[in-house]
Amino acid sequence: MNATPFGHYRLQKLIGQGGMGEVYQAYDTKTDRVVALKVLPHHMAQDETFKARFRRESQAAAGLNDPHIVPIHGYGEIDGRLYLDMRLIEGRNLGTMLQETDKPLGAPFAVMIVEQVANGLDAAHRLGLIHRDIKPSNILITDRDFVYLIDFGLARTAGEKGLTTAGSTLGTLAYMAPERFEGGEVDARSDIYALTCVLYECLTGARPYPAESLEQQIAGHMVSPIPQPSEVDSRLAAFDEVIAKGMAKKPAQRYQTAGELAEAAKRALNAPARRGSGSRHAAVRSERKRPGKPLIAAAVAAVVLAAAGIGVWQWAPWNGDADSALPAGAVPEVAATVPAEVRDTGRLVIGVNVPYAPMEFKNADGQLVGFDVELMNAISRVLGLVPDYRDTPFETILPAVVDGTYDLGMSSVTDTREREELVDFVTYLEAGTQWARRPGTALGPNAACGLRVGVAEGTLQATEELPAKSDQCTAAGMPAIEMVVHKSQDEVTAALIRGEVDAMSADSPVTGFAIKLSRGDLVPAGDVFDTAPYGWPVAKDSGMAEPLQRALEHLMETGEYRAIATMWGVERGMIDAPAINGATR
Repeated sequence: MNATPFGHYRLQKLIGQGGMGEVYQAYDTKTDRVVALKVLPHHMAQDETFKARFRRESQAAAGLNDPHIVPIHGYGEIDGRLYLDMRLIEGRNLGTMLQETDKPLGAPFAVMIVEQVANGLDAAHRLGLIHRDIKPSNILITDRDFVYLIDFGLARTAGEKGLTTAGSTLGTLAYMAPERFEGGEVDARSDIYALTCVLYECLTGARPYPAESLEQQIAGHMVSPIPQPSEVDSRLAAFDEVIAKGMAKKPAQRYQTAGELAEAAKRALNAPARRGSGSRHAAVRSERKRPGKPLIAAAVAAVVLAAAGIGVWQWAPWNGDADSALPAGAVPEVAATVPAEVRDTGRLVIGVNVPYAPMEFKNADGQLVGFDVELMNAISRVLGLVPDYRDTPFETILPAVVDGTYDLGMSSVTDTREREELVDFVTYLEAGTQWARRPGTALGPNAACGLRVGVAEGTLQATEELPAKSDQCTAAGMPAIEMVVHKSQDEVTAALIRGEVDAMSADSPVTGFAIKLSRGDLVPAGDVFDTAPYGWPVAKDSGMAEPLQRALEHLMETGEYRAIATMWGVERGMIDAPAINGATR
């Protein structure tokens, strides 16, 4: 067999690869045995902190002695590449099995998997080791249905450093506990949450919170109701309580050991069959058939809207006649305040500029999503209208509102006194400016002279903040700020990660979201400053300000406003009441 030399190993064939490197079947010339050799990417060996942690975690993992954890023979560095030497297991990868089968694996098989993984996890947890990356692709199953958990010694470090691609990140996010996104303490109960997600997927054939975007995946774990297996198959009703406890949002409410989860799953497997309570999704659809009923359980609605994007609103179930019933979800007394010329069209024409995550952007399916979008979808529903989004350059939104091309603008527009001379605003959120930088640099908005700072075209940071700061630099005899303007915020963020600019300045929700999704590639550079309200601009004397204000007040009363803000991570900017022309500067 042809083999590639790698130190004292001979790499015989590639048997797996991913964001954390490649796994080879290899021959160890020192021990005269065939092993599985995981070789990490070059850049990981350049990070001294990573290397120290890798050695420490690998040594601890090598001391684990449980039959369900793949034994680690050794670890080290060869030719600038870190490696992990493990026993070669001839088996199937659970992740691949789920993908190829594309259907449930059966309750007995699912419980068998969880029982064996739980044994290994509890052994590791007793030694203080947290896996941090429990997912199907880290579970191997032999032909005799013996289960192994792999990647101890790597998962913890990988979780702290982040993964390299959106696809890899999505694969891991599907099983991550809520506290992982909130900066909370990560302990054994985070592993238990992840193992419960695996149990759910094996039972139902689908991930707990299926999504095509990072944002939807995060929102699912943080604020969405815990899914019930019985919604997929009524025969799985006995597992509803198991999943509910194992995936509880708060760690204290979960099973405290993996063994407890396994025992509960085994009891559910042996429980007498009973009929499930039916589909929650069907219940939501039936609620929508009752005109005028407010949608109070907003976390469910927000996630449904996030998954469907604007497609939910692509049809109007009425013909515009005065005697026609209002669409489901409309509030008659609020809808009645909409000007007749808008109400008669049945549409709300909205100018928007994308991408500006998490406010307004397109997900992997090309659907328009984000906080602004979800909130405007709800506003439109209350008004009895269909939102008609028109993508346009940011700088054209206000002029198009003034000339009547759009009924309103919706693009994270800061309400300022200068802008109020052109249009009226209805405030809906507060945001400030925040800078971001790469780790290991010491800079910020108060020490930016001579730096290259990225901004998005047309934003206040580009038109006001940085020009003023640059003038202050030159007035003090220091180098000016080199402002690097990009067409979109996505381009700004990417330029900073690549090192093409020293820092970026953007609205605080946008910067915070970019930092969270960077998984460690970006960090805050200073605190939030220059806080001001976002508002929806409408033409003066158009009659649209009052309906928007009243619709938002209604959503605040029902709780939907808070739920949508929480789902998109902008709850710190929530306001108590909307104002017409509430500029603070």
